[in-house]
Amino acid sequence: MFLDTANITEIEAMLAFGWITGVTTNPTLLAKEKGRSRADISREILSILSEEQRLFIQATGETQTELYEDAQIILSKDARIAIKIPADEIGFRVMTQLKQERPDVEILATAIFSVEQSYLAALAGCDWVAPYVNRMANQGLQPAHVIADTAQLFKQLGVPTKILGASFKNTAQITETLLAGATDVTIPADLVTVMMQNKLAADSIHAFNLDAKGGRR
Repeated sequence: MFLDTANITEIEAMLAFGWITGVTTNPTLLAKEKGRSRADISREILSILSEEQRLFIQATGETQTELYEDAQIILSKDARIAIKIPADEIGFRVMTQLKQERPDVEILATAIFSVEQSYLAALAGCDWVAPYVNRMANQGLQPAHVIADTAQLFKQLGVPTKILGASFKNTAQITETLLAGATDVTIPADLVTVMMQNKLAADSIHAFNLDAKGGRR
C-alpha cells in the first residue's frame, strides 16, 4: 500500500504503522504544500523514507523534450525515486525512450482510464499502471471492470507490469479495486484513517474495555 500525499505530517504519522510501501505524489498534491518547491518537498519525504521505500514523482511537460528533460531531472535526485509519466502520446514516447536508455528506471504510467492505455504502457516497458478509479466512476465508466480486464490481459501477455489503483473517494472503491485484480493501491491519509476507525469495531472494543475494568476490581 502506498500513501497518496505530499504532506510531511501525514507521511510521518502513517509510516509509524509499518505497512506503507512508499509515497506517490503529483503536481496537484505538491501544489497544496504552499510556498514549497517540488525539490524541497521531495527531499524531505526521502529523508523519512527507508532504503526500501520508494517515492513516485510525476514528470511534466507539454512536449516530448520538456517531459523527457523533467524526468531526467527527477531521476537524478535519488535512487529511490520512481518516475510517473502521463499515459498519452507524448508520455508513451518518453516511457519508451527512458526504458531504452535506462532499463532499470522504474516507470508508472499515470492517468489511466482504459485497458488500451494500460496495454500500450506495458508494451513500453512500464513497471506500473495507475488507473484512476473515482475519476472513471465520475465519467460513468466501471473501474472494477477496467481493472479486471487489465489484470487478465497482463496475465495473458505474461508481462510483469503491475496495477496500482489510484484516485479514491471512499473505502469501498479501494476494496473493489483490490478484488478486481490491482496489485497495490495508493490511498490518501484520510481514507487510511477511515479504514482503521470502523464504527462497529469501536463499539465492540469499548464494551471489552468496560468489561475489563469491571473484571479487574
